[in-house]
Amino acid sequence: MRKRKLYGMILNLILCLCALIILIPVFMVVINSFKDQTEAAMMNMKLPSNWHIFENYKEMIKEGGIFRGFVNSTVITVICVLMLIILCSTMAFVLERRKTFFSKMINMTVIFGLVLPLQIIPTYFVCNYLHLTHEVAAVLVLIVANMSFTVFLYTGFVKSIPIEIDESAWIDGAGYTQLFFEIIFPLLQPVTVTAVIINFMAVWNDFGISIYFLNSARNYTLPLTVYNFFGNHSSDWQLVFANVVLSTLPVAIVYLILQRHIISGMTSGAVKG
Repeated sequence: MRKRKLYGMILNLILCLCALIILIPVFMVVINSFKDQTEAAMMNMKLPSNWHIFENYKEMIKEGGIFRGFVNSTVITVICVLMLIILCSTMAFVLERRKTFFSKMINMTVIFGLVLPLQIIPTYFVCNYLHLTHEVAAVLVLIVANMSFTVFLYTGFVKSIPIEIDESAWIDGAGYTQLFFEIIFPLLQPVTVTAVIINFMAVWNDFGISIYFLNSARNYTLPLTVYNFFGNHSSDWQLVFANVVLSTLPVAIVYLILQRHIISGMTSGAVKG
């Protein structure tokens, strides 16, 4: 028993040390954003001989268009996440409760969406053919790109909710809308928090879709400001690193605050019922 406990402690220590490896590139990016141009170009993890914190970040904010990118990212992310939560939760509830051939076919289509890659070029031409503006097309494509996983996530949780709750609501005279939004949706809170976090990170960090549809400086999101800033300041690595730090800071804060909800939301549907 004592040997097993010691073995467990050693194993946990080794796993913790392995997990800390992820901090190495984070530390490298942060510490190089405090250096001057010459030291930052060396890309090592040494502390700067002279600290240039305020100078680097002030110059980067002035030239990087980061505030416009932050506003664009916030607007697009909020719209996409809200639409994904509303559409995917209702879709998952209907697909799970209605055991028809049509619902099974739609469910299979959703599953295929998890493995089939998004074809950007044909999608771009379709949106252009429909005369959609770049902003609207970007939002729609981002929603569709993350819809399959979100529906799959909700479907697994809806299975754990007894159908007797629906029947009791119908007996009391509740309609479909009242049933879902007043009774079922509050029960989906754990998986909803998980879906919000995952989709927030996916939309906020998106680059592949945004680079095609948001192809003007006034529409750039934060990841695109990093791309554009690097193109203009490819030799100013201290400013590039500072841009990367500020661009990833919001999603890192959201993840650190709400990370415990991700595991609880993804596993709660599997252990209920």
